[in-house]
Amino acid sequence: MRTWGVIRWLGANSEALIALVTAVIVGILGLTNSVSASVVNSAILATLAALALSVLRSKWEFNAEPEARARLLSAQQSLEDLPAHIRRISQVEELLTDYRATLDEESAIRILRGNEITQSLSEARAEAKEWIFRGGTATFVRAVVLPDCIRRARRARRPLNVRLEILDPRDLRLCERYANFFRHGVEDPNEDEQTWTGEGTQLELYATIFAACWWKQHYPPLKIEVALSSTMTLFRFDMTQNFLFITERGPRFPAMMIREGRFFYDYWRNELDEQFDQSYKIPLTDAPRLSEQPTPTETRDLFARLRLDLPDSFSDDDVDLIVRQAIDAQNPYA
Repeated sequence: MRTWGVIRWLGANSEALIALVTAVIVGILGLTNSVSASVVNSAILATLAALALSVLRSKWEFNAEPEARARLLSAQQSLEDLPAHIRRISQVEELLTDYRATLDEESAIRILRGNEITQSLSEARAEAKEWIFRGGTATFVRAVVLPDCIRRARRARRPLNVRLEILDPRDLRLCERYANFFRHGVEDPNEDEQTWTGEGTQLELYATIFAACWWKQHYPPLKIEVALSSTMTLFRFDMTQNFLFITERGPRFPAMMIREGRFFYDYWRNELDEQFDQSYKIPLTDAPRLSEQPTPTETRDLFARLRLDLPDSFSDDDVDLIVRQAIDAQNPYA
C-alpha cells in the first residue's frame, strides 16, 4: 500500500523530478567540463521548460477543481473567524465559572426539617467551642445548649465561649409584643404558644440571665456574655465555629444550616456581631456568688447587682420559678 502511494506521488510530480534530475546531471557535467557550454545551455532551457510545465499543470488542476478552491476559501474564512470564536468561548467559560460558584454557595445552605434539626444541633454541640445566640428568650439554649456544651467542655478540659442576645426583660411592652406575635400565629388551642404572655416572657428572660450567672459560677472556664435587645426578631440564630442555624419556633418548622467558610456564614457573623455591639451588655462580673439553693432574697440581690431589678409585681413564687427554670429547665421541644 505504501509503495503504491509513492508511485502515485512520483507520477503527480514527474515534471518537477525531471527538471531536478536534469539540473543536477547537467550541473555536474558542466563543472567537470565533460560537455560543451551549448549543451549546458540547452539543458537549462529543458529544465526551465519542465518547471513551467509543472506549474501550468498545477494551475490547471486547481482551476479544474472548484470544489477544492471553495474548501480553501472556506478554511481561510474559518481561520479569520477563529479569534472571535475564541473570545466567545472565553466569555462562556467565565459565565460557567460564575454559575459554578453560585451553585457551590447555594449547596452550602441546607434546609433541615423535623428530626434533622434536632440531630444537626446535637452534632454541632458535640464540637462547639463557642455558641452565639440571637433571638427571643433563649429557652432552648438555657435548657439544652448550655448544660450539654459545658458537660462536653468539662470532659475535654477546654474553655467555652458563649454569647447571648435576648429581649430586654425590663421592657414589658416588648415582651407582650413578642408573646402576642407567636400566640396569634397558631390556631391549635393545644399549642404551647397559646399560653404565652408578656409577664411569662419576662420570667423566661430573667431565668436565662440567672442561668448565665449560675453556669459561670459552676464552670469557671466558661466565658459568657449576655446582651439585651430593644427589638424582637422572628428568627433564632445559633452559631458555632462550624455552623450557623436559623430556625423559627422549633423543629416543627424548616430551618437553614450554613457551613463555616461560606459567604453567608461570614455575612451573618458580621450581622450578629453588629447587633450585639448595639445592645445593652449585662455586667455579669458584678454578680455575687450564689448558694446551691438560691433563695428569693439572693435572687433579688443578684439582679439588683446586675442593675436589672425585678419588678415589684414579682412574688417570691415568681422568683422561685425563675431559679427553677434557670437550673432545672426542660427542653421545650422534647
